[in-house]
Amino acid sequence: MRSRRGFTLVELLVVIAIIGILVGLLLPAVQAAREAARRMSCSNNLKQIGLALHNFESAFKFFPPARVDALVGYPVTELGINPTSATGPITHGPGIFILPYMEGKNIYDQYDLQSSWNSPRNAPAIAIFVPGFICPSNPQVMLDTGNAPSSTAAPRWQAAPNDYSIANGVNGKLGLAPYSMMPPIPGYDPTNPSTDASQYTGAILPMSTISSFTTGMNPPFYNRRPRSKLANIIDGTSNTFSWVEDAGRPMLYRQTRAVPTSRASGAGWADPDAEFWVDGFTTDGLTSLGPCAMNCNSSNELYSFHGSGCHGAMCDGSVRFMSASTPISIVAAWVSCRLGEVNPDPEQ
Repeated sequence: MRSRRGFTLVELLVVIAIIGILVGLLLPAVQAAREAARRMSCSNNLKQIGLALHNFESAFKFFPPARVDALVGYPVTELGINPTSATGPITHGPGIFILPYMEGKNIYDQYDLQSSWNSPRNAPAIAIFVPGFICPSNPQVMLDTGNAPSSTAAPRWQAAPNDYSIANGVNGKLGLAPYSMMPPIPGYDPTNPSTDASQYTGAILPMSTISSFTTGMNPPFYNRRPRSKLANIIDGTSNTFSWVEDAGRPMLYRQTRAVPTSRASGAGWADPDAEFWVDGFTTDGLTSLGPCAMNCNSSNELYSFHGSGCHGAMCDGSVRFMSASTPISIVAAWVSCRLGEVNPDPEQ
């Protein structure tokens, strides 16, 4: 009679231990592969946004604005927006203007440019999630209610988010003492509110009349309706941002930690506050202004969930990945379109 031999307990434990070690070795590789795929998808989103910008520019002969703030008496005739006493001010964010060029015409057709982005008329449209505006690495995609994510207050609106937007300026104080982190912006004087608009150094600008915290509307700190064109980008289209990552809004992130009790403004693709200036933060993400240009704080700064850096779409339609260690002076140079800085390769 033949004997039958099975595994001993020791052998079974050894096999389980080996399998555990193999799984432990494999999981990081699987996670890395998944993040690489998500990063590639994110890059493709910005590529499609860049193509949409160029298609809009081909149709209208200027880039879609970073935001629109049209007050009574201050129409944006280039886009057919003319507020009246009946409508009041009309404001729009940058996302609405490129939707027809990125398979979002059905949403665009539901949206009324003669009503503000957060009006009841536009409520159904702005709540629609647009896949091309969402980075697949974002762990908490959520509607922006106008309140902190943990708030139980009634929503001010319900706006679908956008993980990409326009860095169209730099805080001029970064170029002055005590910061001195970049060359000064020509003409900017922090003691003279009439020079505040000089901080809009980017290629894609607002078509707006924007009030100031210091001067109110007497005069507005920004009252321009420029047609931002490729020809205006003196520093070179391959050296200048169009749109960049600012992922995770309305959730505020400091470094990698979510702060549900705080709200990062401008989350919605239709929200005019989506565009921003680069202010920089301290490396802990707690204090602005500071030397950290990306991934330290998600509140209107470059921010991604890719860890090692952020994507930026350039004005020539290309997409580049920028190291998180990039000095803020270099980021400021990529933002500006006409200050003549020398821009190194962002991947170096």
